[in-house]
Amino acid sequence: MPDHDLLAELEAEIGIMMRRVRRVLAERAQAVDPELPSLGYSILLYLAYAGPQRASQIVDTFGTDKGAVSRQVQLLQELGFVTRKPDSRDRRAALLELSSSAAERLNRVGSERREVLAERLGDWKPGELENFVSLLHRYNSSLDAGASGA
Repeated sequence: MPDHDLLAELEAEIGIMMRRVRRVLAERAQAVDPELPSLGYSILLYLAYAGPQRASQIVDTFGTDKGAVSRQVQLLQELGFVTRKPDSRDRRAALLELSSSAAERLNRVGSERREVLAERLGDWKPGELENFVSLLHRYNSSLDAGASGA
């Protein structure tokens, strides 16, 4: 069983990381389009990763309400970043798909951010980043397995 003081330190570090992630998401969203909010940017990233999805799947994945997702999808359509296409499994439903314009912008912004990360992590020893990514994956998998309260 992990030490409680160490777990408190982990929570503190995760809190710092979450604040940083929120700030970076806002910066990246603005780099994609000045009108794009963080949630809209996060939805674009999800569609780029997962492929076309129903709005209901986005609601479930993000743990947010249907109205918030609906407003973001409307904005993303207006900006030309997503399109709707019929779901071949259920013609009553629609799939949201990333546009090529959005994909290009996400690739550009992601590439720029990875350059900054490479510079900031330049003093890490060989293997440290690989180990960190592996441990972060394990951490996320452990929390997904328990999926409550963490």
